[in-house]
Amino acid sequence: MITLKKKQKVLKRHLNGESQRSIARTTKVSRNTVRKYIAEFENSKQKDVRQLPIPESIVSKPTYKPRVSKKRVLTEEIQKRLQQFIAENQWKQQHYMAKQKMKMIDMYETLRDEGYNISYTTVRNYVNKENEKQKEVFIRKYCEPGAEIEFDWGEVKLEIDGRLKSYSLAVFTLPFSNYRFARLYESETQVCVLDVHTKMINHLGFIPTVFTYDNMRTVVRSFIGNEKTITEPMEQLSNYYQFRIRLCEAKKGNEKGHVERSVEFIRRKVFASMYKFDRLVEANQHLIKGIHKLNHRLHHEHKEKHIDLMKKEKEVAGVTEIHPFDSADLIECRVDKYSTVVIKHNHYSVPEGHVGKYIRAKVGAENIRLFIDGEHVATHPRNWGIHQWEMDIYHYLATFEKKKGALIQSQSLKQAPTHIKNIYHTYYIGKEKEFIALLHYIKENDNLHDVLAAIQQLKNIRSDYISTERIQFICEQDKAVHMIVEDDDIAKQAQSNLRAYHELFYKMEKGVM
Repeated sequence: MITLKKKQKVLKRHLNGESQRSIARTTKVSRNTVRKYIAEFENSKQKDVRQLPIPESIVSKPTYKPRVSKKRVLTEEIQKRLQQFIAENQWKQQHYMAKQKMKMIDMYETLRDEGYNISYTTVRNYVNKENEKQKEVFIRKYCEPGAEIEFDWGEVKLEIDGRLKSYSLAVFTLPFSNYRFARLYESETQVCVLDVHTKMINHLGFIPTVFTYDNMRTVVRSFIGNEKTITEPMEQLSNYYQFRIRLCEAKKGNEKGHVERSVEFIRRKVFASMYKFDRLVEANQHLIKGIHKLNHRLHHEHKEKHIDLMKKEKEVAGVTEIHPFDSADLIECRVDKYSTVVIKHNHYSVPEGHVGKYIRAKVGAENIRLFIDGEHVATHPRNWGIHQWEMDIYHYLATFEKKKGALIQSQSLKQAPTHIKNIYHTYYIGKEKEFIALLHYIKENDNLHDVLAAIQQLKNIRSDYISTERIQFICEQDKAVHMIVEDDDIAKQAQSNLRAYHELFYKMEKGVM
């Protein structure tokens, strides 16, 4: 085979004036080949080859015309059959049957079953060549500041209170600044979508012109051909905040590529090293800190921090007064015999005295608020389980006064704050009447912290000297001392008397206090 180096030797000898016969004899190259190289070189000097798509023949390696033979195995009949398979796959892709498309191995096995003698390699090479002709061209997007924001859901597995479970990660991304906002939820229901929108707008302090979504059920209610109907809650949200909704084409996640990338990026950067928490609230706090750190990185293109670019978007959009949207669902429910209402298969306690009545509840993503005759009477954390009970012990105090024996085995005591349970089990077992009186006192004054401090003082004197009356005395004494005005003579005398009682109360002798 003639190499590029030998071709250059032929042309060099020709330029030195050597004859073609001598060149052929010296280089041991055929005279016809020498004559062809020299003719190509002379012709190339007559043309301007700078605009030609191929290099000048003098510096190009010798090429030979490939032999094109008739394909004996891949006949036209087999090619038409393979094209049918490819067309069927395209139809399935467009009609949401992507998981039922034929792979190349399936095409090969079908042809073999139909009696065609062909190899898998031949089928693979032909299908790959045909698919290359149909590759999509993408258009680079120009992002204007403050014009658009993208939204998407992701999934992250966390260990909360010792249980490994999948949680939903709601993510927003501003395409211009690549500024990110995210929150964790236990569900992807409509109320969670509305809640995260409200939190995001309140956080940014401005409202982008366009919100971009894929075809999620909480945004798109129905498809009729190319016509898409927006859900009523999302219509209400967009009308309230005055933004427009843009929906991506089906299976076109690249149309909101910034947030698609952000979901994976946030999940890896925030929860790869830390995924165990006691409560979901702690996981959300960890997420907020992680997002804050990511938003202080430099933008890869603008070379500014994401948060600084977001502030520029805020200036362009213009800051207006934004009142938060009430994202909770308003429902009517009936109080049962346990003085609870059932919402989404879970029980939530209601202050006693309303059994059989119909009340209203605002069901949000994080809490449930109960209203009786227009007055707010209780708030419970939203429970996303099933057949769970959320009980407030202060809702049953009057009933416990009549049924003191039911206190120790009650669901409300089991779910009471840890400090309340510790007080009962340590000092009040067998003294339920006094314990209920103490709960009344805590409920009326909202002073659990003062009660705990008073118990600690009594415990320092004598562990069995704790009673409701003494706890109240210490709490009221401390309250009176703080209310005294030092400039008043009567107040000074009262303070002196209280100090004397205080010293008498804490004076300790053997068998006498």
